[in-house]
Amino acid sequence: MIRVLGAFLMFWEPLHFAAEALGVLPTIVYRGALAIGELMLHGIVAALSAAAGLALFNGSPDGRRLARFAILAVAARPIQSLYFSVLPNNTTPGAEPVYAAVAVILAGIGLVVLMRQP
Repeated sequence: MIRVLGAFLMFWEPLHFAAEALGVLPTIVYRGALAIGELMLHGIVAALSAAAGLALFNGSPDGRRLARFAILAVAARPIQSLYFSVLPNNTTPGAEPVYAAVAVILAGIGLVVLMRQP
């Protein structure tokens, strides 16, 4: 189960960041410094997630600690993106609480998996 969590961390957030960057980069100059900072922050979260996933997948001694931090960052990123973003998103109005709840639930499942596995 740890390898599944590692694969999820390794691929989900970096692929989400890649899709977001591809949609935003052509117009990033017009969006301003806040958009550049937000995109950089999302890139850092994606890099942290990929590193944690690789550490879990390879059985690194500190992989669980890094994964715990990455799971919290991966859960915070969509909440920030839903409520405090200058970047565009295609969220249906009124669906933000549902998406935020899903992010929190998935983070909770990931943390439980980390704690339960030997």
